[in-house]
Amino acid sequence: MTAKPQNTNIMKNVVNRALAAKKKTIFTLIAALCCTTFISAQDFEIATWEGFRKGAASFTFDDGAPCHISDVAPTFEQHGYRATFYLVNNWNPDWEGFQTLVDKGHEVGSHSDSHPQNMTGEEASSKAHIEAHILNQQCLTVAYPNCNVPNEEAVRQNYIAGRICNGSQQGLPDIMGKDGPTSWTKVPAFITGSIGISNFKDKMQSAANMGGWVVFLTHGLQGKNNGNANYSPTELSSIIDALKWAQQNDEKIWIAPLRDVAMYIKERNAAKIQVKATTASSWTCSLTHTIADNICNYNYPLSMRVKNSSNWAVVEVKQNGKVIDSKINDGYIYFSAIPNGGDIVVRDASADKLEQTTIDQSQTSNRKLILDGHLYILRDGKTYTAQGQEVR
Repeated sequence: MTAKPQNTNIMKNVVNRALAAKKKTIFTLIAALCCTTFISAQDFEIATWEGFRKGAASFTFDDGAPCHISDVAPTFEQHGYRATFYLVNNWNPDWEGFQTLVDKGHEVGSHSDSHPQNMTGEEASSKAHIEAHILNQQCLTVAYPNCNVPNEEAVRQNYIAGRICNGSQQGLPDIMGKDGPTSWTKVPAFITGSIGISNFKDKMQSAANMGGWVVFLTHGLQGKNNGNANYSPTELSSIIDALKWAQQNDEKIWIAPLRDVAMYIKERNAAKIQVKATTASSWTCSLTHTIADNICNYNYPLSMRVKNSSNWAVVEVKQNGKVIDSKINDGYIYFSAIPNGGDIVVRDASADKLEQTTIDQSQTSNRKLILDGHLYILRDGKTYTAQGQEVR
């Protein structure tokens, strides 16, 4: 049962103590402001790759094979990853099945309407067809049939990236650097399978070593229902081995759909950080860019960190008023934020923890007193601050 004050004098004493504590708090705040660590934009860092990993890899699958739904996607999901699937519209793909994949976080992109030798003229129509059948995502990337680059300007007007085959076939690097391909209409990819590569791990290790991005191009699978995806079938076991290696080397490689990596690179290179306010207990900043267009909003979360110069033990990070995941490690505060997603507030939350601990661990009846916005705890005839310090 909540304890009640015995008489008016007790309450007067409580108020007087609280007022004295308030004065003390004011002096404490003044002292704190004198030694406030002011943060600048240079104290923030945007990761080259999500999670501050060393490299990135994307697995792409062409032609809309039934095994992509029954075998490939579940394998990626079991390991915690997502892939990209490119559909030929006139080959009657299982739209419902691929919709399920999109609902689980995979990407579905265009591989043309009719799979001609060169898809020039089908850039816009194939995108529109995909978006009419696959809901809850935009069709943002394309893979060219036979790896022949179509009308590049039409590609740029409809997609954020277009994928070719091995870059070395066109005088380009097979593994890209941290800023992606030399042209976003020519994203190189290693063909896998019987006439391609089977050792995914070495390529991912190479990408991590150089801080770059590697893309894989797979059609069907050995011994599975491939439909029209019969070119250079790949052993599913080699993909499983690659995903297991990625799990074991999570600090090295980020595996994500081609769309997500392309967005991340473009946003990272265009992002600007501005510090808007700094106090003894919080920092407010903005993360913005100006690359949004009629194709894409470019709102993929960017991994960030800021020096924990004030040595806060507990932090809370909010963007646009909503709490986002954060952690403290090696002298930095880590979090991911959406560009143009609203102000980011990084706050010292140590007092929150102390207050909750004080209240939760008390074995006696407590009474709360709010005075001028400050919380005080009345317990056993004594007054305490929210941090557990007795007010005298």
